[in-house]
Amino acid sequence: MEPAVNMKMSKINLLLILASVVFNLMLAPVILASTATDVLEGVNNTAQQAGVSKGPAADKPTQNLATIIGRIINYLFASVAVVFLTVILIGGVFWMESNGKEEQIQKAKTFILNGIFGLMVIFIAYALVFVIFNSLEFSTNGA
Repeated sequence: MEPAVNMKMSKINLLLILASVVFNLMLAPVILASTATDVLEGVNNTAQQAGVSKGPAADKPTQNLATIIGRIINYLFASVAVVFLTVILIGGVFWMESNGKEEQIQKAKTFILNGIFGLMVIFIAYALVFVIFNSLEFSTNGA
């Protein structure tokens, strides 16, 4: 009786996956039909209706030293986070390929834990840099 239930569940799962793929394929042209200018116009209309002003320098991007350093730091954090996510994925692959061997499972667990700890360090460092930059901006601008 168990195999019949499993077979029925797998057919239901397959049908649900197929239905979601078909639904997403039907929905894709609607989502992709809007362009970036359409989205920007919508955001600007919403900002106008909400009474939010763009300000005099909104069209000019600020390229001061602090902005450039902030962008570089953001890119570095993102790059290191991708590295640690890759470490976690490698650990998962090692675990799947371990065939139940305890030594290889332990190696995979070590990879996964190191990746998780690395991500935690990155998020904490990002939070600290964010707080420091905000406090420096507040102290230099006074607002």
